[in-house]
Amino acid sequence: MGSIVAKLLLPVISSLALLPVISIAAKRRFHMEAMVYFFTMFFVAFHHACDGSGLAILCFMKTDLLQYFSVYGTALSMWVSLMALAEFEEPLRSSFMMFGVLTIAVRIYQNRSGYGIYSGPIGTAVLIITVKWLKKMKEKKGLYPDKSVYIQQIGPGFCFGALALMLRFYFQDWDYTYVHSFYHCSLAMSFVLLLPKVNKWAGNGGNPAKLDCHTLCCCL
Repeated sequence: MGSIVAKLLLPVISSLALLPVISIAAKRRFHMEAMVYFFTMFFVAFHHACDGSGLAILCFMKTDLLQYFSVYGTALSMWVSLMALAEFEEPLRSSFMMFGVLTIAVRIYQNRSGYGIYSGPIGTAVLIITVKWLKKMKEKKGLYPDKSVYIQQIGPGFCFGALALMLRFYFQDWDYTYVHSFYHCSLAMSFVLLLPKVNKWAGNGGNPAKLDCHTLCCCL
């Protein structure tokens, strides 16, 4: 009986993998991104808690609304992570952020299933970033950003992101509880890796946050 309960609660518990992401984003002064990650974690956790885990007493919204906000928050988290990676200056940064907030809300209201809910924001963000970086390479006449960014952030971040999407859309039928829980963890790892180590537009953010015990406890 205990193992069955643990299995039912695993998707709820695994959604807390976003806690270190929230802590790291806040320490690096990506406060808006930290708020989006918290929003996502909150609604994902409550959606899974209310959706068959036996914790219906915690439901403060209809399950349909919890599902909408959990999917919306996840897509928005992908968008803000990629926009943070792009490091746009104002007012472009705010404009692109608001573009994502509005368009993702409309898209997911129309349809909450299928690849488009995530491929749309990801594809658009990648296109915007590519255009910016190609322009920078042309001006610089060299690689932009530095090679270390591709090796330490972009490569691993996109690998974990691709793994998360594969788990979500291709392997979830194998065993929903475990596969979906690994999906949460892979997605959180992708956000951590893609987020720049310092927010250049927020002053001196101090030393980059690391995944130590202090950070895992989400001590902001």
